[in-house]
Amino acid sequence: MKNWALRHRKWLWGLACTAIVLVVVGFSVQAPVKDWWLSREACDHKLPSDDLRTVRTDARLGAERQSFDKDRGEYHCVLTDDRDKVVVAVDAYLDQAGQKKELSFVGTGRPPHAVLPGGLPGFEAENSLVYLMPPCPRAGNEPGQGPRRLLVGTWTYFAESRQEKAAMLRLAVRMTNMVSEKLGCGGRPLPAPQDGAVPDLGAYVPRAEAKGTACDALATTHVPADGLERKVRIAIADGGIVGRCTLNAPGEGTKPGRPLVELTSWHGDWGPHVREMGSGPDPLPMGDGAWKPSLTEDQAWAIASCDGENTGFAAHWGYGYSDRGEGQKEYHPPTAAERHEQRVSLREYVTAFAMDQVRLGNCTELRLPPEP
Repeated sequence: MKNWALRHRKWLWGLACTAIVLVVVGFSVQAPVKDWWLSREACDHKLPSDDLRTVRTDARLGAERQSFDKDRGEYHCVLTDDRDKVVVAVDAYLDQAGQKKELSFVGTGRPPHAVLPGGLPGFEAENSLVYLMPPCPRAGNEPGQGPRRLLVGTWTYFAESRQEKAAMLRLAVRMTNMVSEKLGCGGRPLPAPQDGAVPDLGAYVPRAEAKGTACDALATTHVPADGLERKVRIAIADGGIVGRCTLNAPGEGTKPGRPLVELTSWHGDWGPHVREMGSGPDPLPMGDGAWKPSLTEDQAWAIASCDGENTGFAAHWGYGYSDRGEGQKEYHPPTAAERHEQRVSLREYVTAFAMDQVRLGNCTELRLPPEP
């Protein structure tokens, strides 16, 4: 046997080298094949290849998981890279419990982080997470409420550049339409975003220039002295389900300072599920009960019916602002007279804001908070 090996060692060495080459070639071919297969199969074969290629950057794909429960109205899919980082994740909920749980984590960033273009019914939260909430007519109405909506959250870990943000938005619309069809919602498909369209962080304009906009209330009503000559952030879009106007204090350089007064609008019964850090228990205090206007020295709420759905309008002070009082640097408990003035101001803000929104939209049955 030893003599045979010696006589054939060149042949054996060649065979070993060939095996090594085949193994190397096999691994080099396997990765692109796995990439192709995962990009084709993930999320019900609906991820557009060009957009997926944009948001994944140079990452190799690693795995995909998905689940669908039609009875509960839930759909989930996630595509990860070979380091187990999320490339695309989609989570959809039709049931109220699932939506409430998902949205309870949204408010910590005071949505919208960015509004969506083209009348898309949704917003972008922080960390490149796009929420879309199209109507789901065939699911019927909630008892005593308006038509049900489907909640679809789409997240792409790598979306940073404008090109990646545009691809992310197209992916979100594509996946939302797919899930809506899969659940048999029967609504009209959402329109594809225009080429290059991205979520909009909103415009910062001088307070005087906010007059005549959706944030007119902050330009025409009495505001705190340190906000008189400051900027207003306008983050309200046609068709959006949440919008925000923010009056900021002076900041450092070109950066806006802390918020002084914030006005928000919430379209649909999902609004009360969102908690806003620093602004009380809810942007709308209705909870799971009947919607009604309300007023405190911290927040004011008005309600209306817009396009057949409950819509809430809120006004509240920026973080900790009312605790200090106008012009104060340190905390002093407000007097009874100061608390009364805070309620008067907040009611003025929410009244002007709600009346503007009702005039601009298809709204009826406006109910304002009581006089303080």
